[in-house]
Amino acid sequence: MNIRALLLAGSCMTALAAPGLATAADDDSIAELIVTAQKREQRLLDVPVAIQAISGEQLENQGDRQINDLIQSIPGASSVSRTAPGFETIQIRGISSGTTGDATVGYYIDDVAFGVPNLQLAPPARLFDLQRAEILRGPQGTLYGQGAMGGTIRLITKAPDTNEFAARAQGEVSSTSGGADGYAFDAVVNVPLMQDRAGLRITGGYEDFAGFAESPEFPGEKDINGGKTWNIRGKLLVNFTDNLDVTLTAWRVDNEMDFSNTLTTAKPPILRGTGGTRGFIKTDANYLTTMINWRLPGAILTSATGYVDHTLDLLAGSSAIIVNDSIFRTHQVNQEFRLTSDSDSPFKWITGAYYNHAIIDSDIFLTVNRAPLINSTGKVNTMAWAVFGEVSYDLMEGKLVPLFGLRYFEDRREVSGIDRNTRVIRDQGANFDSLNPRFNLTYKPNDNVMVYGNVAKGFRSGAIQTPGSVAAAARDNVPTDIGVDPDKVWSYEVGTKARLLDGALIVDASVYRMDWKGIQLQFTTTAGIIALANGGDAKIEGVDLGLTWRPGIEGLQLSLVGNVNEAEFKTVAAAIARAVRQVKPGQRIPNVPEHNVTLAVDYQRALETWDVTGFFNTSLAYVGTQIDAASGLRTGQIRNLAFNLGVRRENWRAAIFGENLLDQEVAVVRTATTQQPIYPRRLGIRLSADF
Repeated sequence: MNIRALLLAGSCMTALAAPGLATAADDDSIAELIVTAQKREQRLLDVPVAIQAISGEQLENQGDRQINDLIQSIPGASSVSRTAPGFETIQIRGISSGTTGDATVGYYIDDVAFGVPNLQLAPPARLFDLQRAEILRGPQGTLYGQGAMGGTIRLITKAPDTNEFAARAQGEVSSTSGGADGYAFDAVVNVPLMQDRAGLRITGGYEDFAGFAESPEFPGEKDINGGKTWNIRGKLLVNFTDNLDVTLTAWRVDNEMDFSNTLTTAKPPILRGTGGTRGFIKTDANYLTTMINWRLPGAILTSATGYVDHTLDLLAGSSAIIVNDSIFRTHQVNQEFRLTSDSDSPFKWITGAYYNHAIIDSDIFLTVNRAPLINSTGKVNTMAWAVFGEVSYDLMEGKLVPLFGLRYFEDRREVSGIDRNTRVIRDQGANFDSLNPRFNLTYKPNDNVMVYGNVAKGFRSGAIQTPGSVAAAARDNVPTDIGVDPDKVWSYEVGTKARLLDGALIVDASVYRMDWKGIQLQFTTTAGIIALANGGDAKIEGVDLGLTWRPGIEGLQLSLVGNVNEAEFKTVAAAIARAVRQVKPGQRIPNVPEHNVTLAVDYQRALETWDVTGFFNTSLAYVGTQIDAASGLRTGQIRNLAFNLGVRRENWRAAIFGENLLDQEVAVVRTATTQQPIYPRRLGIRLSADF
């Protein structure tokens, strides 16, 4: 891809958005979703950024259970690491830099941020009883702050209904190719406590997922990498007045996996070199949030308060002589206040302030030949604050809308700890700050067509590493420091959204270029210690496309999402280029596929003979290969074919489903010594009922 191709694609999109194309074909229109991606309620078509909204019903139909399952629905996304449920790293639009340092994707549960300092972890979550998931692609530094460089993923949980009692239960059993059987159960109950004033919604579930790998160190044992997950969520809504409401949410998620999804080979799925250590990975999280909305004359005052308690506990034997027994505990409190305009005025605005205090306590115990190599405790303490705002004005009766946004961010990070082997005490700190603007211009010739241009800066905070990492890097002649500076990305994007053929066709397309500066590059030193350095710049160009079409056949809907991109380093420090095989000028950014595409078919039809409605949906997700930074090895091409076939009546639903029907045995992530495979073919039955 080159600039000429991008300009050509942009011209095509502009032509597509011409007013004359919004003509009628039939009245089989696609339902519109209301989203809150810009921190105000809007039609999806009215949001002038690259965004997807996936309803909770669609997530359940697709069989999406964890955040990583969303990847096949996101253009330009992929797995950087998929070690275990809750121990996962995702990249969007090529912003990928390993697993160390803060995440390059922003994560939100409702309106509350999730993040683990110095670890790029997606939040543990169960995608049941969600209102929707919103995925914003590209930097979101103004409204969502640090870490939202490649994009932002928001999980919007369902709100309680204050007027009607409702209950739903769902269960499934499944069989895994080459592995064991699995089962899952989820349920939700909604209780109105006071008419129009108060309601309580309780959601919970349990899943026992099948293992499929074997290990020669554990003869006679099969399916060793199985596990279980459970969660429970309570949500209380109180409308004190017509203008004041408060929502309290408590959510507990607990994942446990034997060994991990990191194997020696994907075909066959074999784990070697455990040293006889029966490994495990546990992740759990507690989310406590309070949302207050107060409707004032001409504005809405919102307070979003969150507390996150997260634990990652692992035990792994990576060879016959090395054992890693470590635990990381994170406590995070964040608070956002914002004031959002709410009137018919052409002048719209939002202003706010944000505060975050997070502490990650680590206890790392790494032994070689049963002798401690690393035996240390540490604490990373981050205290960050930001102020932000956006303003826009409707010109030409709302057809032309310029927007400007700005966010200022500061972060103080401190690291303390002790090496129990040497009794050396660490105590370091660093300050980071960033100023992040956004410029947007939207043209809407009518209510069904939009063309927008967006220029935005994304950023993430700096990182703190140990003196041992700095010393090991110095021995390899790689200059770095205890405080690794923030990196930043500038994004330039042109896009269009159109609702055509009387709503029977929806088009969402964009072309973009991103310049990533001062990348926090992760590398492994010759001493085997991971280190970070600001050592490179990169250029990323790409095209996203989304189509949803109802062709006039009753009950039939077709959809496509896809991305093609060029993501490569422009400059790399010579010392890092020597240390990491695939980090060189002109080389592709690791863990970023050149293209991905998902095709989906949904069909439903009333079967009057049995007084039921039959439904069928199938999807084929294709993801191109991606390379490993250290070895240069490529993953396999993923072709994930899935289906869901069943019937439903007013209060019950029954279906059979299948995932990875081609039973591919390919690596999603691959290094010189390990592979993380796609989950094998899974076939099952799912039943649900409303009460």
